[in-house]
Amino acid sequence: MNNERNSGENRKPMSEKRRVKKQINHVMRGIFLYNVIILFVVVADMIIKTVGVILEYPGGPGQDAAIDALLAKLLNSGSSSIVAVLIGTAFLLLYFRKDRLLEPMLAPGKRPSAGRFMQFVCLLMLAQIVFSAVAAGAEAAANQFGYSFMSSIEAATETGNTFSMLLYAGIFGPVVEEIIYRGFLMKSLCRYGKTFAIFVSAAVFGLMHGNLPQSIFAFMVGVVFGYAAMEYSIYSSILLHVLNNLLFGNVLIRLVEGLPVAGQNLLYIVVVGGLAVAGCVVAVRHRKEIAAYFRRNNTPKKYYAYAFTAVWMLLFIAMEVLTMMGGVERKL
Repeated sequence: MNNERNSGENRKPMSEKRRVKKQINHVMRGIFLYNVIILFVVVADMIIKTVGVILEYPGGPGQDAAIDALLAKLLNSGSSSIVAVLIGTAFLLLYFRKDRLLEPMLAPGKRPSAGRFMQFVCLLMLAQIVFSAVAAGAEAAANQFGYSFMSSIEAATETGNTFSMLLYAGIFGPVVEEIIYRGFLMKSLCRYGKTFAIFVSAAVFGLMHGNLPQSIFAFMVGVVFGYAAMEYSIYSSILLHVLNNLLFGNVLIRLVEGLPVAGQNLLYIVVVGGLAVAGCVVAVRHRKEIAAYFRRNNTPKKYYAYAFTAVWMLLFIAMEVLTMMGGVERKL
């Protein structure tokens, strides 16, 4: 008994740095494994279906044509991605089962007014315009060194032409991503301050896309989604995310496809450009309020250092940076 008492007295309390890193590692381990599961399911589906085609067409030009057709079909299909995110989400529900995050995550919260919700939409469109400018600048800079981001930019802006891809990109993807990044991740970090939780979750959300131009855009909208989820509810951020992906990222583009190029450009300028200008007005008019919010709820800078030097965070960053590098090509 005395030995146990002495060992308890001699045990040093966990340092602040170690405590924060332990929490970050716990959360990021789950996020890292979730993304590995997604990749595994999608790649496994592709391999299994490719093997099936090879067995069906044993050799010859017919096999090559069949494989090319299969790959084209898989790239335009969201079926495997839907299955993957559902399996990954089930894993995270089990992983975080003892963290008791579901109740605060799914709490109804308050509803933003129609005016405030439209302000969020305008900020999303402002981020879209900034993304377009950054993508053009990044491409021009890369070209000077003989490289190109064009494949990454096209991957970030293209829309699928199948119903399953529409479901994945417009509904399943946004809902699941909000549950993971504004739910599990952001709620886990709230104990260290709202600003810290919003910005770290937005940074991880941006990196998750594994696409340099798109990651910048995802970080910016991630801050908007994070604020909406923090101050209102995750249902507000889900609605914003679905609206951004489904309406502006898919439906609007499909509606204008039949128009002449000049008409498409005009509609884009009127709708997206108009909302982006409104977003500029919102950002400028409320700049002091926004700055005061993040300053009031800020966390010491050392916490950011703790977060981005945690082992599982570094592994996640390394995985996504390697993916980003795959989108950088030699300019022909």
